[in-house]
Amino acid sequence: MTDSPPILGIYQHVHRDEGPKYIDSIEIGTAGKGGAVKVFGSLDDPEGFERRIREAFRLREIAQDLHARQQQGATA
Repeated sequence: MTDSPPILGIYQHVHRDEGPKYIDSIEIGTAGKGGAVKVFGSLDDPEGFERRIREAFRLREIAQDLHARQQQGATA
């Protein structure tokens, strides 16, 4: 770092979003009863949204299996 004063001038802030924009969401389940799943997607792409929902449930099942095995190991 230098001790020089900042350069005065006109600055332009540019905000850039990268990647897909998922403005719609669906939440299924509850945290206390098997886990909640919230999936973001776009209703303009129903097939893509469905793929994201199916993948979220697949990943939730993996997490539930890992948790159950961890609980079994803790009580054994």
